Amino acid sequence: MNSYYFGLNGSLLILVLLIIISIAISALTYRFTVPPITNKKKALLITLRSLALTLLLFFLFEPVLSIIKGDEVKPKILILLDNSASMGMSDAGGDRKEKYKLALKNLGLENFDSKFIDYLLFDSEIKQHKEFTIDSLNFKGQMTDISRPLQWSKNYKENENLSAILLITDGAFNIGKNPLFDAEFLGKPIFTVGIGDTSEPKDVLIQSIVTNEIVYIANPVPVNVNVKVNGYTQGELTLYLKENGVKFAEQKISINPEQENYTAIFEYLPKTDGIKKITAEINALENEITLKNNSISEFITVLKNKRKILILAGSPSPDLSFLRNSFNNEKGIELKIYAQKAGAEFYEGNPTQTDFNESEIIILIGFPKATSSANIMQQVKNELERGKSLLFIASQDIDYEKLKIIQNFVPFNIISTKPNEFLALPLFQSEAMANPILRITGSNLDLEMWNRLPPIFRTETFVRVKPEAEVLARFKVNNVLLKEPLIIQNEFQGVKSIFILGYGLYRWKLLGYASEIAKGRTETKDLYEIFIHNTFKWLSVTKENKNIIVKTTKKIYSGSENIEFIGQIYDASYNIIDDATIVVKMQGSDQPQELTLRPTGNGRYNGSIAGLKEGDYAWKADVSLNGKLLGSEQGRFTVGELSLEFQKLNMNKALLDKIAESTGGKFYLPNETGNFINDLNNLSSYKSKSITTRTELVLWQLPYFLVLAILAFSLEWFLRKRLGLL
Repeated sequence: MNSYYFGLNGSLLILVLLIIISIAISALTYRFTVPPITNKKKALLITLRSLALTLLLFFLFEPVLSIIKGDEVKPKILILLDNSASMGMSDAGGDRKEKYKLALKNLGLENFDSKFIDYLLFDSEIKQHKEFTIDSLNFKGQMTDISRPLQWSKNYKENENLSAILLITDGAFNIGKNPLFDAEFLGKPIFTVGIGDTSEPKDVLIQSIVTNEIVYIANPVPVNVNVKVNGYTQGELTLYLKENGVKFAEQKISINPEQENYTAIFEYLPKTDGIKKITAEINALENEITLKNNSISEFITVLKNKRKILILAGSPSPDLSFLRNSFNNEKGIELKIYAQKAGAEFYEGNPTQTDFNESEIIILIGFPKATSSANIMQQVKNELERGKSLLFIASQDIDYEKLKIIQNFVPFNIISTKPNEFLALPLFQSEAMANPILRITGSNLDLEMWNRLPPIFRTETFVRVKPEAEVLARFKVNNVLLKEPLIIQNEFQGVKSIFILGYGLYRWKLLGYASEIAKGRTETKDLYEIFIHNTFKWLSVTKENKNIIVKTTKKIYSGSENIEFIGQIYDASYNIIDDATIVVKMQGSDQPQELTLRPTGNGRYNGSIAGLKEGDYAWKADVSLNGKLLGSEQGRFTVGELSLEFQKLNMNKALLDKIAESTGGKFYLPNETGNFINDLNNLSSYKSKSITTRTELVLWQLPYFLVLAILAFSLEWFLRKRLGLL
């Protein structure tokens, strides 16, 4: 049913009176004319003037026509279908493809009007299907993101009347957020269908490789390989480690019936520089469900020279001593340490310009103080402007006013500061666990370990964090969480920095690690060393050619993925270049390939290539402008070894149950989906909805009325001239 309403910006009575008056005036104007004309001609002229005046008055009162329409919209359902590789495998419960087909067949959706069912296939990407068939599923997705299709569901408008969602998956997501939050936020009942067996199948899998991203020639580094064994109570495994496909180490693992997770620690000694592919492989056991997760690879960069670090300390302190000892245990690092005396001098003599020039990382520990030289801070600023990295550790007598000399590189603005000291208990957030600085095992246990750290000292310093910075940790005082930051990470104008607004980090080693070791807990992780090591590793990775950046979006691709390259090109003054030519040449197990990246604006370029055979590839990108070579970038990638889909081989029933329960839906096994239609019809929300839409037609903004008024006035003037009226 439609309703129409007419509105004016003023009184309708006044408008009617003015129209009557305008008509009267028009009639009086033509009551007597010189020369006299016939009554018919008078009537025509009076009508034209009255019409013109009426239209002008109508325009001045800003009329609006409101149209209210009421429609009844039938309910719609959205079916989300997992199209990842894990859905096409077999497990302890049988062939998942057959279970999938059974679940779809039992739904009985053939009686539904297709206009009220939408299908969305998902893996790491999403793809909408208006006309879905079982053949639409190919189970080639190499990753699963369940939260993404749920977020996409928010695009439905109210007048589309989305009433329920049916999610068919094994619940094993390996990228993206936990889908439970998005499901609850959506506010729609979600029915879930679990595909797969809930029990762990017989399998041996390598979960992860944990090692340095940057290493140095002749500097041995540990390589931790995490292995999980399901369904086996005895036997022996052989774990191999390879560099660029050549085995260099192996270890035996004896299976313990009371243990599932094993960690093997290797020592890797790089001998040549370049990008190295480190692969961990483990032998297969009888009746394993899949061998696709028996190997995993990571790329590391081996550099030639030592890293030189310049440390400026406000005074000798435990933090300085512990940091020195930590770096002395690392090969490939050369330290230059200057600790300030009571005045502005240093015990080691003043740092030279050579010290600043040769350093790659600058560390400030309790520096600057009130007595520190402003010239030294100006030299620090000059090095930061050249792209050096910075680690800052506060102290009780730090001078934040002098720190403002490098304010462009400080990730916060000072609000107020007092030297009053208190103990601050670090509190790390779950969203920060993806940060490489906080990586321990790469598992969910990392957050728990970080939040067991003992408190450190902090002063009453209040800051406002800059938008581009990331807060890695806040802190508690007397079990009360404060919003002030404790550890801040920043990357500004190509300069990496870590700011720790506390001190006494040595307490993490003495009261944390050493205390646990004294109690006989030898498996305890040394979080102090891990934090310092990860921080150094992150600060060490700098972009040497800031004006030329070419890279692949990933290091390892599945066989079905396109290899994507992205680039950013700038001139020496860091102005964008939009007309450069970037030619990427790839060499691997396939024939040599060549790809020219296309410009996308703002100095950015991209391109992709498909159909590469499985194997390792080396690439080199030459960047030129008007035939002149600007520079080159090179790297490596692998096709065909992505095994994320085979890390979790059982159905995550707990997650699917929770999604259904918290949203008002229901969980089904494949042979139970015949109940879906009945349960859907019993939903109070699954019904037609009356949708009211209001449309306003702003008449006074339409040009027609004004044009018609002008035409009426023009015609009246034309007739008066033809009749010779005065």
